[in-house]
Amino acid sequence: MLYFFIGAYSAIISCLYFFLPLYLKDHLNFSGGQIGLLYGVLSLNAILAAFPVGVTGDRYPARILTRLGLAGTAASLLLLARVQHFGPFLAVFWAFGLSLQLFRQSLDIMLFKDNPGSPARRFGQYNAWRMGGMTVGILAGGGLLTYLAFPDTLKFWALFLLILMAATVRLPLTRGVRTSLRQYGEDFFTRPVLFFAAWLFLFTMHWGAEGTSLGLFLQTALGLRPLGIGLYMAGEFFVVALTAYCYGRFWDGRLKPLTFLIIALLTSGLGHLFMTYPWLPWSFGWRAVHGVGDGLIMMLTYTTIARLFQVERVGGHSGLISLTCTLGTLSGSLLYGPLGATFGYHLPLICTGAVSLALIPLVYAGLRE
Repeated sequence: MLYFFIGAYSAIISCLYFFLPLYLKDHLNFSGGQIGLLYGVLSLNAILAAFPVGVTGDRYPARILTRLGLAGTAASLLLLARVQHFGPFLAVFWAFGLSLQLFRQSLDIMLFKDNPGSPARRFGQYNAWRMGGMTVGILAGGGLLTYLAFPDTLKFWALFLLILMAATVRLPLTRGVRTSLRQYGEDFFTRPVLFFAAWLFLFTMHWGAEGTSLGLFLQTALGLRPLGIGLYMAGEFFVVALTAYCYGRFWDGRLKPLTFLIIALLTSGLGHLFMTYPWLPWSFGWRAVHGVGDGLIMMLTYTTIARLFQVERVGGHSGLISLTCTLGTLSGSLLYGPLGATFGYHLPLICTGAVSLALIPLVYAGLRE
């Protein structure tokens, strides 16, 4: 059931995350700076919530947080379907991001704490469902937006979430352990953990670039309509899901983590660079290559969290790693949103691809040490 919930969460995220800029630009007439600020706020509220949510999940059953997140996300979607001015939209979007943080992070906490079987295989199945949900969501988004207005699509997902609340009784019931906040700090501020957080921050900046620029690049440079964007992105998400599953099922332990990390950064970076050439088959092929890299990074992140931190404090520490990723996404949103609107939506993708490639010598030197 946990896998089904992460799939449902991802379906909603993929439908909204990539199509929302089209609605904001074409129907609400928001500027590139305003769109970048909205996606920055989506990250900023997660900064405030990530660690407190993680500690709460260590102390109390995490499925309580899941219910709160579901209810808050459904209410926010209904309000987003109604507001049209930037100020109110920004306020509701803040609540929407906070609710999503509760929803997603509670599922991660249950994944780390409910641990039967091989961790790598469990993480692989979880992330395969996660990316499979994104594949379904973006296809559903493209199809829904072909026949429905964007506000009606928001209402559809709100109803789906309210129905989903009934199934939360099937989620794992994790047991809480109280730990001092000082112990979290002593665990986190060590050289291996700080090195892990540093390169992950730089890598996740490309998520901010994708959120503010990818959908608009596909629309303007490749001439894709919503359904075409959905099919394009669904292909990449399928590759990410397949990569995560194969890592957990077949590849774990076959190569050293350093080797996997270098392959991941190389494929992710080259994919972002070369997908910007405006010919659809070429662009899609390199986007799939990028998906291989993202799938490997996703699996390496989960396995590293499980290896670095003790299970009774893994909620708070996974929250801090989530905070690191959020800071990277926020920085990418604020930097690349205006850049794409001013100089072209291909440029943020090229820049972040170059950053991923530049990380290879850094992680090689750091992990060898």
